Amino acid sequence: MKNYIPEKLYEQIIDNIPLCCVDIIVVCGSKFLLLKRAKSPANNQWWIPGGRLLRGENLETAVKRKMKEELKITKIRSIKFLAIGQNRFPKGHFGKPYFVINLIHIVEIPESEVDKIKIDSNHSAHKWFSKIPSGVYPYIKKYLKLAGFK
Repeated sequence: MKNYIPEKLYEQIIDNIPLCCVDIIVVCGSKFLLLKRAKSPANNQWWIPGGRLLRGENLETAVKRKMKEELKITKIRSIKFLAIGQNRFPKGHFGKPYFVINLIHIVEIPESEVDKIKIDSNHSAHKWFSKIPSGVYPYIKKYLKLAGFK
């Protein structure tokens, strides 16, 4: 896909500057979606969909792309910017530490899309929650609370 960074250059970027990513709190009614990560960082943790912003891509386009790539969802009711967050991972891509600036959005999907979700290979499971599960990574918990979940 165009605008993707070659692996060698991506490794140099991770070594030297923060990544810019969109993170998405997917909502349907009074529930939110979490994905179980199948890879580092946050392997085996419940997480929210999202990923790197591509060169020349605006935020709404990035959110829609990540919804399609990670969940196979294209019907969206609304997209709302929530907050700017940050994460430092001790071990991620290439087994190296890296720093991420996250632009967190709330995306509401219609109920008709719930059963159409098909997660990508970066995740091993998905589940809808009405309350924040115990043991969730503090970053995820913080922004779910900011989105109004308890």
